[in-house]
Amino acid sequence: MTRLAEGRDTHLEPSEIAAETLRLFDEGHDPSIRQLAKRLNVTPSAIYHHFESRAEIVQAAAELVWQEILGGIFDRTGDPFTADPVDVLTSAGEATRSAFNRHYAIAPYMAATPASDDLSAGTLAIVANVFERFGLKGQDAAEAFHAYSSFTFGTALFNANRTAANAELNISTVESDRLERFRSEVEPEVAQLSSVETRTAIDGVMDLSMVDPERDEELFAKGLRRLIEGMRP
Repeated sequence: MTRLAEGRDTHLEPSEIAAETLRLFDEGHDPSIRQLAKRLNVTPSAIYHHFESRAEIVQAAAELVWQEILGGIFDRTGDPFTADPVDVLTSAGEATRSAFNRHYAIAPYMAATPASDDLSAGTLAIVANVFERFGLKGQDAAEAFHAYSSFTFGTALFNANRTAANAELNISTVESDRLERFRSEVEPEVAQLSSVETRTAIDGVMDLSMVDPERDEELFAKGLRRLIEGMRP
């Protein structure tokens, strides 16, 4: 049996490496092997014993988020094979967006193709079942999934990346009336093209994720459900 490293009471496991990597991302780091080894009280060679590259480690950490998303879907819907398809697809979108926002620092890597074929195959099998119960099969289901995933993952990535950018640039507050004030002072001719009511309402949703996150999630789910209902055959 190999000797434990100083400061450790268990042997290093791949799952521990992935979990610590995700924690470091959540703390705002983009961890190096050396930084990760220091946090785990091991040498870099101990990490390379389990993973051939940093890319594999980051993919393993990203997979933890995908597993978290799957767990969130089951928590929200119960059994996705029997629950209402619209509810499953809406809940899946909400779970995805929520997880991306919680783990916003690793979100750019979430766009990479998952390393695990088991994860991809199992998830897409569930998706196929849901779309068939919704009334779509074959290419019709594929086209509907493309539209659904583009909306879901596109908005989830934008929201997560905006959170990361605001944190990096130390942007924590916004002035609610700044755009309308700018129009009235600098571009009055533009302000004549629409009503103040409509302009201010649209202005308000631009920063909704910062100002009112709950309302932001509500509007996301409402828009996603509208998209899904529009796919109904």
